[in-house]
Amino acid sequence: MAEERENRLAALRRRVQEKVTGSRIESRRREKDAEDELVVQVAVQNDEIDLEDGVLSQGERRRSLASTMVLIGSLMGILSGILILQGNPSDLLESNLFDTTDALDIHGMVLDSEGDPIGNVTIELIDPVDDVVLMSNTTDENGRYSLTGTAVKYSILKFTLDDHVTVLRHFTPEPIGITPVTMLEGEGERIEDERSKTEGWSMQNAVALSSAIGLLTIATALVGVHASYEIKKAKRYRRTQMFCWIALFSRGLIIFGPSLILIAMILTMLDREDFEDFDTEED
Repeated sequence: MAEERENRLAALRRRVQEKVTGSRIESRRREKDAEDELVVQVAVQNDEIDLEDGVLSQGERRRSLASTMVLIGSLMGILSGILILQGNPSDLLESNLFDTTDALDIHGMVLDSEGDPIGNVTIELIDPVDDVVLMSNTTDENGRYSLTGTAVKYSILKFTLDDHVTVLRHFTPEPIGITPVTMLEGEGERIEDERSKTEGWSMQNAVALSSAIGLLTIATALVGVHASYEIKKAKRYRRTQMFCWIALFSRGLIIFGPSLILIAMILTMLDREDFEDFDTEED
């Protein structure tokens, strides 16, 4: 009996030890599984963090949009400048339209105070330098006169008639002719200076001004291209806005280019805190 009892106790101890050993193995297996699961979770979280780093922030998206708008507006300005320059080719002044002549035939009319034509008025073309009469003529019954082959230079026309005030008209001959002269009864002389009317803005000056405007348009548009690059860098806020302000003068397609640049300046202003020098400017 004692031996059987000892055998049962030994078998019981073995079963208990097996259960304890199995429990320890199971516990260790669970701990290992838990560690593996934790590592997997951490790896997944790291992947999510990396994904979030690759996504642009709201401010960066706004700056990217502003940079694109400034670039488009500046390119419109460059196009406008090219169109202005192409509208004034260099051979325009060499065309027959602007050919100058050494002499012109001038025509005119002499009227009285009532607006009626006066005949037999003596017209003399005088050289103001030498004070000599270059040519002369008289008006017909319709008050008309003409001088053939008049040199295109500063000259004086002298209108003389008995019992009327003599008229001295300073002028430079032009193809458009001479405005009518009104003679009044009386004595003495009346001086009329028509040079301010005939020596106006020349086509050469107009073309030169237009070309200068075209070059200025392209130059300000190039400043706008640089401004778009400055917006992306987000280095200096005030300098970037100044470049954008200059780019407004590029007048890209009249209104469309400046409108895009102005909207971009507003977007840049909303994200001025993202510029590196913003804290320094505030201090």
